[in-house]
Amino acid sequence: MISREFPPILDGHQDFITAIPNQDRDFLTESERGHVDLPRAERGGLGGTFVSIWLSDQRAEHNAVGYSLLEMNDYLRICDRSAGQVRAVRTTAELDAALDEGAFAGIIHFEGADPFSYSLKELRVFYEAGLRSLGITWSRPTIFGYGVMFRDPQPKGGLTDAGFALVEECKRLGILLDVSHLNPAGFWDLHRVMDRPFVATHSSVKAISPHVRNLDDGQIRAIAEKDGTIGINFALSFLRPDMDRQNDDVPLDLVVSHFEHVINLVGDRHVSFGSDYDGTSVPRELKDAAHLPVLLREFKRRGWSDDRIERVCNGNFRRVLKAVWR
Repeated sequence: MISREFPPILDGHQDFITAIPNQDRDFLTESERGHVDLPRAERGGLGGTFVSIWLSDQRAEHNAVGYSLLEMNDYLRICDRSAGQVRAVRTTAELDAALDEGAFAGIIHFEGADPFSYSLKELRVFYEAGLRSLGITWSRPTIFGYGVMFRDPQPKGGLTDAGFALVEECKRLGILLDVSHLNPAGFWDLHRVMDRPFVATHSSVKAISPHVRNLDDGQIRAIAEKDGTIGINFALSFLRPDMDRQNDDVPLDLVVSHFEHVINLVGDRHVSFGSDYDGTSVPRELKDAAHLPVLLREFKRRGWSDDRIERVCNGNFRRVLKAVWR
């Protein structure tokens, strides 16, 4: 065990693997670009994250399997070069060891099931390569269901027959399911057939910011009913009531209000971090991973107990993963 000011944060969603090639930087070297690299993660107490494998519309349509392999390989090569300081974790034992030993724990997450065909033959192969968390859709339709679109009209259909088959295979393999980009009809379809926890890795509270990607109180209660957790997204438009995507002058009080809305509604067992670092514009005071203690100190100032802080930092995601992974 190593000494820390706060428990290590296990973040539900970061996009550095997609961002780094376009920013001419190395994850192992500190940079002023982007939000996350290993030195800033260590300074900010970021113990690990769900490493998002995300595809643009063009890449998803042209060669989803190939580009997903490319991004997975990029992360695994970082692990290879890190002398054990960056790891791809596939089991709860590996996750626990990484967090206890101060290594960066990366959980490979697909932000959309675009690489999979109707037969799902690709899913098992990606699982064996390290895939442990899956968003059924990104914000576009697929053969499995419909994503929350960033423009109207919103799709009304839910999971397709192929989507239900995908859910069953993920349950069999022990792959965590994420509803962050899934449309409401698909959300409720998934809720109906799940007998174990599922999560929203990077969403915020619709009662505070009416962004189409945020969760309403019914969805928050439904995730809690299945003993899942919600990673609060730091995207400006997800936090701000006016949904302004440009104004990064966001008070910490507003950020905390998203966490505390979930806590007041369903308890502190069901809220976590889901920053969306390297995938969005974030508040000035939380401008990169090194600044995460600013928010933790605000939690402490507001009287949060050490147990609550530990649950929110990593305990809730760890509990869910222990329930889902095989």
